[in-house]
Amino acid sequence: MKRFAPALVSFLVLALPASASPQEAPGHAPDYRAQQRIAPLDFPPKPDAPFMAIAKTTWVQMLPDGSTVTYQNERTVARDTEGRIFQERRTFIPVPDVNNRQSQVRVLDYSDPVAHTLYDCNPYTRVCNLFPYSEPVTQPLRPAGLQPDGLSYLTRENLGADTFAGLEVQRSRETFTFYKQSVGNTGTILRTVEYWYSPALGINVKVVRHDPRDGDQTLWLTDISLSPADPQYFTVPASYRIVDHRAAAEQPADSQR
Repeated sequence: MKRFAPALVSFLVLALPASASPQEAPGHAPDYRAQQRIAPLDFPPKPDAPFMAIAKTTWVQMLPDGSTVTYQNERTVARDTEGRIFQERRTFIPVPDVNNRQSQVRVLDYSDPVAHTLYDCNPYTRVCNLFPYSEPVTQPLRPAGLQPDGLSYLTRENLGADTFAGLEVQRSRETFTFYKQSVGNTGTILRTVEYWYSPALGINVKVVRHDPRDGDQTLWLTDISLSPADPQYFTVPASYRIVDHRAAAEQPADSQR
């Protein structure tokens, strides 16, 4: 067992405040673990393509010693014939969870491309923040090959037609090669992403990502129904208080200074 040198031990004791005993840690400012996020499945507002499903996510992070940490969650998502979208946002829970905790709903999202409104609702405070809704801009697929930075390379493979949960899908795989020093890395990094894309729904019904920086992420839909969901899913509960941020969001940047 390693031991501190006597001089160092003395320094540590002498560095404590006069009011603190050697067993008490000195005070310090708060320090928090960096938050980690995962990009969820994307659901654009496609009219005449209603569905309702459970969106599931499993996230396996690899630690330097070879062990893993696994998290998961599942949430309800729906889209109506007008393209309105409802989504739950839930907390992740560890797997296995010895405390038998349940994933908690933290946000309810109501996106309405018809009324151009976006409600972010907190189920605990029963407050909804209302923002103007802007339809996401569809980004074209980046060309395969050497990327403009000259330090990364993209390959794209067509894995052919398949079926997923009764839906016809198109499968593909992208492999990103980040050469040495392209993102501060001392060695080459390979990131692979596989897609199961449903042309009928206009969404990825499954995505599998592998990146040594982020671990293995699997996102998919289950219990898919193509029947229109109950309209109540797309209506903000009447008991919630609305805080309207649309006027501030629409002001020019100069007027907000």
